Amino acid sequence: MSLPDLPLDRRRFLTTAALAAGAAALPGLVFAGRAAAAVPPQVTLPDRGIWDNATASAWTDGFLSGNGEYGAVYYGAPTLEKMILNHHRFVLPNGTRNVMPPVLSGKLEAARDQALAGDYSGASTTFAGGWSLRWTQTFHPGYELQLSTPGMTTVNDFARVTDFRTGEITHTWTDRYGTWKRHVFVSRADQVIVHELLPATGRTVDTTISVNTALTGVPTRVSFSTTATATVAGGDGYLNLRGTYPSGGAYGYEGVTRVVVSGSGSSVTADGQTLVVAKATRVLLLTKLGRYETSTDWNSRPLQTALAALTADYATLLGRHAPKHQAMYDRSSIDLNVSAADRRLATGELIARQNSNASAVDVALLERMYDSGRYLFISSSGVLPPRLTGIWTGTWNGSWADDFTTDANVNLQVAGGNILDLTDAMQGYFDLILGQLAHWRDNATNLYGARGFLAPSRTDGEYGHMLHFNNTSFPGEAWTGGADWLLYPLLEYYQVTGDSAFLKNKLGPALMELALFYEDFLTRTDSNGKAVFVPSFSMENSPLSTGQAFSINATGDIMAGRHALQAAIDAADTLGLEQGSGQGVQRWTTLLGKLPDYTVNSDGALAEWSWPGLTDRYNHRHVQHLYGAWPLHEINPEEEPDLVKYAAKALDKRGDQNYSAHGSLHRALARARLKDGPGVYGNLLKIYGRNMVWRSLMTSHNPNLDIYNCDAANAIPGVLGEALVYSRPGVLEILPALPDQLGKGTIKGVRGRNRITIQSLTWDTTARTATVKLTSDIDQNITFICRRGITSINTGATVTTSSLGNHARRVSLTAGTSTTITIGLLTGPFKLANRKSGKVMDVSGSSTSDGAPVIQYTWSGGANQQWKLLPDHDGSFRLSNVNSGKVLDVPGGSTSAGTALDQWSDTNGTIQWWKLVPAATSGYYRLVNVRSGLCADVQSGSTADGAKVIQWPANGGSNQEWQPVGL
Repeated sequence: MSLPDLPLDRRRFLTTAALAAGAAALPGLVFAGRAAAAVPPQVTLPDRGIWDNATASAWTDGFLSGNGEYGAVYYGAPTLEKMILNHHRFVLPNGTRNVMPPVLSGKLEAARDQALAGDYSGASTTFAGGWSLRWTQTFHPGYELQLSTPGMTTVNDFARVTDFRTGEITHTWTDRYGTWKRHVFVSRADQVIVHELLPATGRTVDTTISVNTALTGVPTRVSFSTTATATVAGGDGYLNLRGTYPSGGAYGYEGVTRVVVSGSGSSVTADGQTLVVAKATRVLLLTKLGRYETSTDWNSRPLQTALAALTADYATLLGRHAPKHQAMYDRSSIDLNVSAADRRLATGELIARQNSNASAVDVALLERMYDSGRYLFISSSGVLPPRLTGIWTGTWNGSWADDFTTDANVNLQVAGGNILDLTDAMQGYFDLILGQLAHWRDNATNLYGARGFLAPSRTDGEYGHMLHFNNTSFPGEAWTGGADWLLYPLLEYYQVTGDSAFLKNKLGPALMELALFYEDFLTRTDSNGKAVFVPSFSMENSPLSTGQAFSINATGDIMAGRHALQAAIDAADTLGLEQGSGQGVQRWTTLLGKLPDYTVNSDGALAEWSWPGLTDRYNHRHVQHLYGAWPLHEINPEEEPDLVKYAAKALDKRGDQNYSAHGSLHRALARARLKDGPGVYGNLLKIYGRNMVWRSLMTSHNPNLDIYNCDAANAIPGVLGEALVYSRPGVLEILPALPDQLGKGTIKGVRGRNRITIQSLTWDTTARTATVKLTSDIDQNITFICRRGITSINTGATVTTSSLGNHARRVSLTAGTSTTITIGLLTGPFKLANRKSGKVMDVSGSSTSDGAPVIQYTWSGGANQQWKLLPDHDGSFRLSNVNSGKVLDVPGGSTSAGTALDQWSDTNGTIQWWKLVPAATSGYYRLVNVRSGLCADVQSGSTADGAKVIQWPANGGSNQEWQPVGL
């Protein structure tokens, strides 16, 4: 029976379409031909940041600042300025905080028997034991601070700016008196939201400051009180908002704003629940937020005390904050050869231009979103990692509780954290995971009667118990791969930094304890003696053949188990633990040998379930069975070339379902690992071509600005990082999945999973060159790879050949020594000149048809004589004819000597893959077909125009040697 994709309903739970409906609409006209808006004269654009020339009428387009604990969304117009105040730990109690996972281990064996007998529905019902799915506590906004200045009716040259390097937001405009300014930042140094109001010269600030709690979805069971007080002298005042929660969790939360005014005759007075500022030449608002377990904590007034002691000088506070923020932000940057004019465009203009051309990624917008993505990541990652909305929200009805969805979203958001040199910002992620291990133990014990860990599919940051499952659509308790998936970024951190104390005291013990779960869990075997993963769950999907998400041998779960056991072995070996007969390393090695193989389905694709009778449901947003490609490194061309092929086919067959951002991003990261630049670009285009970018450069979960969501915003830098630099211990690869559309650029500040820091990588495919500057923390010999060919290499380091072929070298690195490596690239277009005849490879008659013969002919400069070299994952190339777009092909996949070559549509099969093997004559290559092992040869050594190009065994003849001559 074929059932609807039930997990889609779950993913849509609590979706608030009003967010998109309330967004300020962008111009609906084609950008081409429009003059770019001039930057207002009073505005100095930051080195890296954004600006917009339109106010934001909805919070979803507000500009953002944060310090990893507090977040501020600044929007509105000069007559009514608004700031939504957020705190990472503001979650609405729902009674789940102290709920334990049910004890279901006694039902496990019966459920296994049912599943193995093919009764997946019955098994799911048995194992769930009547449990009702519990949701996490919903992340919510604190409140909205409003500044009402109804007399500010004349507004010219309005602009709002965010400086990514400082975290400072500026709103500015002019009138006949001069320039008005507002500045906002969230301080890392003083844990306070700082807001400065400056009038035009000779004018004053006269405004009313109030609190708005009537935000979307605010529940009636939360009660509020607002208090406004002012000092007798009238120099400052306090505005205090308190929200009392319903029972079942924390007691309540509050925000306190201290208002300090300057200027002769200035004052701040309390008027009911508002503060009224009059005749001020400068106003400073300082806001702190807090959440309390009891009323006693609340009534001790810690926020007021801290604010009273804080210096009330904007420049001083910014001076303490900015160096801390900038030190993190400046570590990495990207330059995609964008024009200076494009870099000055307002975000509204960039987005409108992108939306007017959905057929291509706007590179200027992409470059800016590398900058913004890193900014949003460090601003929302601190005491906790980024939530589904980072650290910002304006609604109490956040989709999926705006929590940490651990089966995809949070991992995608931290994809660039370690490799783009933001390991300090990753601390929030590490603390979340390590802080919940005790709850993961409870899950394993109660649900499976096992030692070790079972991770939940979501958390609100307060608990990690597995409560989010039921017996119908969502068997979250059957997802055994979650713990390895969530621990991987910690392992990556160790690979990047070599932090031995972290391995010894935190990571190593966790990895070895996780292995114990698999010892206790993998007790069933199949007819071949292989361990069976039962129950199993390929996250949020179900086999087409059963319609039941509760399953057996989900490929992603097997990959997680394999990696978990190997990681435990590696940690134990490094730490000198669990050695000897009967100890952990021996047990885990034995268990590794019993894990099942992955299945390749009838389409030649890596199957999502490696169990008979469970067929693939292709049209789905998740790709958990690609876990071995990303973030793991199991599927790679050097060690598992066949798996690379099967994984690529799985991605080729995958549907996009609802075009959710996380689905496209996960595919993009997997494509990068499969060395597929077009695949990376195509998945980025699914986001950029579907109106998924707000004017703050925050992104949406679904097309057409449906659901405010940080997945794409935070993950895009990681996607670009993976496309440009790949690393694992002992291996460094440059340009592994470079899209052709990004032909020139520089990336700085990438860290390898091998203790190497890439200070910069510069590439220019037109000039056919790439230069990488790097430093290794340790003495090591690495395999250096560039699949776009290495025609030459220049470096001060010792270089030797690699067994991988001409696209790789062995390079010796000395600890602490900066090394520069410059290589020549095989990037086209080229003419391919035969050494014997001097003639070039040509498609006969300039044909564009499949099957047209490939010949040699005197060079005429025609497009039918020009070829692009498209890199494949094994270091080979497809030779694409510029005129026809078709590729050099061996008809029928023949392995016979003498078969005449033709052109054919690109199927990316091995009959179209050609290795460029250096010939004895410098600059010349033999073109060796990967399928047949035979060489491209001018038949009979002819020197005549029109002679056929055939395949023939290598014989050392000059008629088999070809020189790529750049055009």
